[in-house]
Amino acid sequence: MEPKTLNDAFGGQLTTLTEQRAIWADALHEDAIWEGPMFERPIQMIGRAATSRFMELLLSVVPRFSTTVVGHYPTTDPETFIIESHGGGPTAAGGRYTQRYFSLITMRDGRAFRMREYCNPFQTYAAFGKAHWEAATAEIMAKYNAPWPASQLPDPITLPPLVGI
Repeated sequence: MEPKTLNDAFGGQLTTLTEQRAIWADALHEDAIWEGPMFERPIQMIGRAATSRFMELLLSVVPRFSTTVVGHYPTTDPETFIIESHGGGPTAAGGRYTQRYFSLITMRDGRAFRMREYCNPFQTYAAFGKAHWEAATAEIMAKYNAPWPASQLPDPITLPPLVGI
């Protein structure tokens, strides 16, 4: 049987939680990190457990989430590339999630190792509810984030949180 990839999760097919967790076990490197630096409260999911729980959050709100890649750009590292994509789908609450992404992705051993996504946070807040998004992502990071893995270099560019806006 072929190992599962992120395409298996985000191809617009309805999956059960058990199926999702099988996909994450195959598709995500043990030291996987997903970063969302564009949110009012930037987020980092550190490790396979946190990253997979984050993906489960996405699919719990947008059960038939899918993306379409419109651009693929190589970098000097053959395992790192940039994609431009758009995606979304109907939400479980009856709305619609629509988003454009620019994603910096690094693969290791055929698995997603590091994903840094730039998107419009207001589209996310509209679909998920800002309070729900912030509470759910904070809970995932608090409960499931692993210590920063030695296999990953920290982002050298971090912005302080906005205060008073």
